[in-house]
Amino acid sequence: MGWQEDTLTNANAVVNLVGGYTNQREMAAERIVRESLRVNPSALQITVSPKDDQLKLIAPLTHQPSVLPRLKLCEDYVRENCANFECMRLEANLIEEECERMKNTIYDRLK
Repeated sequence: MGWQEDTLTNANAVVNLVGGYTNQREMAAERIVRESLRVNPSALQITVSPKDDQLKLIAPLTHQPSVLPRLKLCEDYVRENCANFECMRLEANLIEEECERMKNTIYDRLK
């Protein structure tokens, strides 16, 4: 039994907090969605990324022209493949508030 069966079988929600802004982010997002759909297609899929204007704050060396399309690609992959999803963009310096927003989103969607 792999990580997918261990973690996804009884999951109500899958929150993708994949960091990094390389093509590894795309591959990780694709794998999380693919395995979630295979093991538990009804689970709520949430993908989390920073707001576009926040990238300079959290990853100042990141080249935005290559990153912004990558973030959108990950969100599009979730939108196109999952029936139950939420794509969230967060403020970099509001960790407590944004965690609360994520929690509320999960609770509201799972009612």
